[in-house]
Amino acid sequence: MRDIHEQALRADGDGYHSRNHAGIGTIADPAFSAMELLHRARSVGSVLEIGCTTGFRLEKARVAFGARCAGLEISPAAVEEGRARYPEVQIELGAAPRDLDRWAGDQFDVVIVGHFEYLLPRSELFGLAASVDRLAIDGGHVIVMDFLHPTPMSADYRHHPDLRVFKHDPSAPWLWSPTYTLVQRQVYDVSDSPEACADPRAWQTVDVLRKLSVDEAYPPLPTLPSVHEPSGDA
Repeated sequence: MRDIHEQALRADGDGYHSRNHAGIGTIADPAFSAMELLHRARSVGSVLEIGCTTGFRLEKARVAFGARCAGLEISPAAVEEGRARYPEVQIELGAAPRDLDRWAGDQFDVVIVGHFEYLLPRSELFGLAASVDRLAIDGGHVIVMDFLHPTPMSADYRHHPDLRVFKHDPSAPWLWSPTYTLVQRQVYDVSDSPEACADPRAWQTVDVLRKLSVDEAYPPLPTLPSVHEPSGDA
């Protein structure tokens, strides 16, 4: 079953690459704008993007920040193009969370979860959250790009019959923990139609989460003043 689902994701990844090819890297990029703000406060020296398409955003980070950049992408067509266009970016073909083990023991200043969580099987969601947490440094950031829906929902996926869409708060797999805090949320609409913009099914978000160290997230309990037992003398 997992192989069938992964095959469907690969086919959809190639379809997404084909459908959106003209706009890849040419339209507004709120995720990169968020990284520029982060870089002003603290140098972004390394970036991992999960679902990186051709790696165009990673190349921008490499040029702008001098960052070491790596990406994981499920579309063979996007990986082939990206490796040819951006040879200084490490782009690997694979599916998250399983293939994130390629960076086992490594960590990054910024980890981008690039607009694929809505197609991820729910059984893989906690695995994704754990893998991203291992790959993000303390004091670093996770940027989550995905659909945003006020309540959890699912629907058929019109681009592939073997896939299902899941929408919720895409940052929730991390924000339950005190080690993550939401520092920025930019919600935008898929459609330019005023009627569609009022429908939460058309909402997308770019969230920036800061990862705190355990000591920051769990400060020591204040020491209570000592209590003296009565002496028992009348």
